[in-house]
Amino acid sequence: MIPALIIWLFKKYIRPALQNKTFPTFNIFGPLKWAAMVVALLCLAVGALAQEQTVKYNVLHSGKVVGHMNLYQKRQGDELYLKMISEVKMRFIFSIKVEIQEESTFNNGKLISSQVCRNVNGSEKCNRQTKAVASGYQTTAEGKCGKTVDQKQIAANLMLLYCHEPADQAQVYSDNFQQFLQVKQVSPHVYRIDLPDGNYNFYSYTNGVCSKVDIHHSLYTIQIQLA
Repeated sequence: MIPALIIWLFKKYIRPALQNKTFPTFNIFGPLKWAAMVVALLCLAVGALAQEQTVKYNVLHSGKVVGHMNLYQKRQGDELYLKMISEVKMRFIFSIKVEIQEESTFNNGKLISSQVCRNVNGSEKCNRQTKAVASGYQTTAEGKCGKTVDQKQIAANLMLLYCHEPADQAQVYSDNFQQFLQVKQVSPHVYRIDLPDGNYNFYSYTNGVCSKVDIHHSLYTIQIQLA
């Protein structure tokens, strides 16, 4: 990518100057100025490039790895795109395979759109979207138009908790339940979120990054830990 930028800058600025004989070849300071300009333009071009990162997590049940989760982040200018893919295989009375894919797009700190899809043993169990509209946000659940979220701006959702440590008593949006949830700090860098279905999660942070999530379900408890 960097060599391509250098070639583009040369074709765009240096070669036309040479062809027009405007390049100050006999002035030692002239080339230095041109070099400085090229470096400055190159720095600007590199700064405008997207910053991409993938964070990997293991999913554990009773101390055994039962799945994996990848969180992909892409920052470009004021836009942030998040994509989370997880696959978990567990066995109770029978084997269960759960695949979840979530996507969120933020612009200037505002949620623009999000989607969460969940498949269990190959059958779709959840497909929900939230999109910003003029009056707030419009939700869709399993192909049917849902309620309108009367909020001008959603600044954080549950996916964003994997990227940033929240503040105590903050509110985050659940793309699955399509409503706001309260964040409660229970100890330094550990936060609890109670879900509408009676279950709850603990989010733990190390150096501002989510390092572990404890998911407490009525039927099981699993941990999501940095790989």
